[in-house]
Amino acid sequence: MRVGDVLDGRYELVEKLGQGGFGVVWRAQDTRMRRPVAVKVIGHHGGDQAKAALRFVREACAAGNLSHPHIVTVHDLGQCEVGDREVTFLVMELLTGRTLTEVLREGLPEPALSLRWGREISGALAAAHDAGMVHRDIKPDNVMITDAGHLKVLDFGIAQLDTGAGGLTTTGTIVGSPAYMAPERWTGGRVDGRADLYALGCVLVELFTGARPFGGDSTPVLMYQHLNEPPPALDPAQFGLPPQVAGLIAELLAKDPANRPADARTVERRLGELAGWPVGGVGGAATPTVVEQAALVSPVSPVAPVAPVSPVAAAAAPVVPPVPTAPPAVPPTAPPAVPPVAPPLAPAAPPSVLSPLTTPPVVATAPSDGGRAALRERRSAAYRAATAGESAIRLQAIAQECVTALGATDRDTLCTWRDFTWYLSRAGDLDGAIRLLSTVVADMRSALGATDQDTLGARYHLVWCIGESGAAVTAIRLMTELLPDLHAVWGPHDARVLKARHDLAVHHANRGDLQSAVVQLHGLLPDLARALGDRHPSTVQAWQDLTGYQQQLAQAGRKGAAGARRARAPRMNPIQALVLVRRLRVWDFANDQEARACMDALDRGIGLKGVADLVFEAPDHVSDEDLVAEIFGP
Repeated sequence: MRVGDVLDGRYELVEKLGQGGFGVVWRAQDTRMRRPVAVKVIGHHGGDQAKAALRFVREACAAGNLSHPHIVTVHDLGQCEVGDREVTFLVMELLTGRTLTEVLREGLPEPALSLRWGREISGALAAAHDAGMVHRDIKPDNVMITDAGHLKVLDFGIAQLDTGAGGLTTTGTIVGSPAYMAPERWTGGRVDGRADLYALGCVLVELFTGARPFGGDSTPVLMYQHLNEPPPALDPAQFGLPPQVAGLIAELLAKDPANRPADARTVERRLGELAGWPVGGVGGAATPTVVEQAALVSPVSPVAPVAPVSPVAAAAAPVVPPVPTAPPAVPPTAPPAVPPVAPPLAPAAPPSVLSPLTTPPVVATAPSDGGRAALRERRSAAYRAATAGESAIRLQAIAQECVTALGATDRDTLCTWRDFTWYLSRAGDLDGAIRLLSTVVADMRSALGATDQDTLGARYHLVWCIGESGAAVTAIRLMTELLPDLHAVWGPHDARVLKARHDLAVHHANRGDLQSAVVQLHGLLPDLARALGDRHPSTVQAWQDLTGYQQQLAQAGRKGAAGARRARAPRMNPIQALVLVRRLRVWDFANDQEARACMDALDRGIGLKGVADLVFEAPDHVSDEDLVAEIFGP
């Protein structure tokens, strides 16, 4: 997509505003209605992108049926071809202003204004809940205060109709923001509008005090806090708030949904009463009191317009490469044989959400040997399901039970989560497997040790998944860190170690560093022949790869551009590029002009067009440093 493209003969793209949800957000001109609009575009590439497109359509259909002054208006939904590419697009009202995150960076709003914003968010949620929709990602980044002072709730991109599903997709991918997720979102309980009320409570605490109720620095820590720790007591007098605010916040942040307010309409009414506002009005709107009018002009200073949706939103999911026909070098280790206790589970529809995380511990009682054996037997049966997807669904349920029965750091629990990610990747959700496996690996390192055999298997599979996703630089770095541990534990001639060395050579070739791949295969082949024999499939494959890479090098040499990726050397060094890449990935700009200047500087400095697109499309598991290394090439 580029500036000047016209979608469906009507929407002319004017400038890119950033990444949002599953697509790219553009400022566009509706040539028929002669008005500016925001257009979210997603291409169809198969794999995760195809699933994203379906979710995108569901979002549009659901959000398009909502009419409320504090919900972004959806104008149109369509599909068309641009060049040789089919795209789905969503047309929304164009907003300029700041998110609550940006407002809070400048200090606390006046209490009356914070109460008013809380009431308006509640009104928007009430309208969505009445339509059977749960937002699932209420947070300051998804609430915008327009330049005219109006509040709008953004991004129903992960909203789903209220079917009782929890915090994950049926493949186990977490949806939502951990700092604001209700306890039932983590544990697989039924999720309804009260989960949004919990998130609203977190947002209100941040608006009232400037700090989140739970300040964990990682997802596992946040999970533990949301599940187990009471939120800090709020002293309303310290922040100039009505004393009844403390009780409302305590109810909103109740661990048990049954102890929260009955619905968003109730919260809207109570916030209105606390501020002395009349209740009622069209769409939940009410005439502000004198106190509110005074607050409107004091805390928020004007700034330049920003994108119509938060550019900090998650980047579009990467395209999943074809699933390999063979498992990684370290397949799940089958548990010890035990007497059958229960028949395998029958295939079932995807369960409602189960928690993908393995910390902190949630242990009811010390497990009996029979209970552990039964879980192992069910885990073994899950391996034999008809499809990888069925195996993943069963293992996800078993892992959740292991957390409760055995503890989150028990070896069987951790290995069940590891095996779940393996089947998840085989089922096609490579990105979800990478996100979950990163957490599992960290937990296994902590509980079992970095060189424990089960941990090594999880680490190897993580590198394999990342390599399959196309993030060659990250795969090279992680495999280089892993190989010494594999060598120390399994020995230099173990088939798994030899396979890992072969994989490292392939990662270098995929990055474009054919010379390094050739050197590594030259060193590997004698060891393969010695350990496995000249005719072993692994040895034959290494010979074939070596021959192919040598031929590619020879062809490139004849063209006089062996390994070259650009006609001239970059003008900037990697450190300078890293600064710009980091700014783009967090969208650290005051206005659109500043962002365009950064993208242009990166293009000129690297000597390639469209470098910013590579930055926006990079998956979350690729670090800024690895991304820069990928851009500069070998």
